[in-house]
Amino acid sequence: MTPLLVALFAYTAALAVLGPRLIRAWQRWQSAAPRMGLVLWTALATSWVLAVISAGLAAMAQLSGGYGLAGLLHACLRALLTILGVRSFTDVPAAIALLGSAVVIVRLVVVATRHIRRTRRHRELHRQALRWSSPAVVRNGVRVAVVEAEQLAAYCVPGRCSTVVLTTGALQRLVPAERDAVMAHEIAHLRGKHHLVLGWVAVLARAFPFVPLLKAASQEVARLVEWAADDRAGRRHGNRAVARALAVMATSGRRSATPVPKMALAAAGSGVPERVKRLLQPRAAVRAARWRIVAALSLPAIALVAAAAVLVPCATVDPTPICSGRPSVTGSAHL
Repeated sequence: MTPLLVALFAYTAALAVLGPRLIRAWQRWQSAAPRMGLVLWTALATSWVLAVISAGLAAMAQLSGGYGLAGLLHACLRALLTILGVRSFTDVPAAIALLGSAVVIVRLVVVATRHIRRTRRHRELHRQALRWSSPAVVRNGVRVAVVEAEQLAAYCVPGRCSTVVLTTGALQRLVPAERDAVMAHEIAHLRGKHHLVLGWVAVLARAFPFVPLLKAASQEVARLVEWAADDRAGRRHGNRAVARALAVMATSGRRSATPVPKMALAAAGSGVPERVKRLLQPRAAVRAARWRIVAALSLPAIALVAAAAVLVPCATVDPTPICSGRPSVTGSAHL
């Protein structure tokens, strides 16, 4: 194996274990620039999965002596036959490498398919219930539905016909500035496509629950999307209005359960005390925080470049020798 491939395996192992420590080290920067933090943790989680797949395929190609795209496919077939019935112990390492990448890909596809189907079904059922109970109106280009309920709740249902939902209790208890702030928070979720980021990291965490990095990244992204939406609402209506609205909705929600479905993004869904404190306290310099996060993004960027550096040659070398059975030029040069 090449040193670059060994380094790629080391990256996946180290990042998988040290992920939670990185979160604790970078949390102060992320508080000042949550959108950059979202980019960072999504890139870290994605780079880990791609690095595992690329390292496995590249190791299999190198161990099998494959040449080019045709050679890579030939090596995959030979390794697959080895998995089904071992015929030569020299092919076992390549078979193990292929099996590892195949398991990662299949597991990821299965979990993602289940997540998409379940989420779409639940959202569609909820939209149908909203259409029957409370017809939506369009406000500033956003569909808004009002649900009859004493509890204070505000949430958005993303996807097709995305909708912001408010309860009558929230409309009655919140003053106009607070209602506007809550609406801006939910609109920020929809326009920022936060449900896609949350869905992706949730799929990774469910597919590989034994990887501390992916579990921690899922939790951190859930926190960061709320911070990002709070900041956008605060820029339009003031941080104090957002903080007051969150506090009122959170304290009222303790007396009875709020009618918020699981697949929705609620304004006062989680971490409200921390969010209120963050909105009211001075923050670190945003410019400095952004530069630090951009520097941290070099870690997954380097990993993706390394993955391409070890995988692309396996698919671009001349496949003629292995296809025709003739010895390669590079191989004959060493004789």
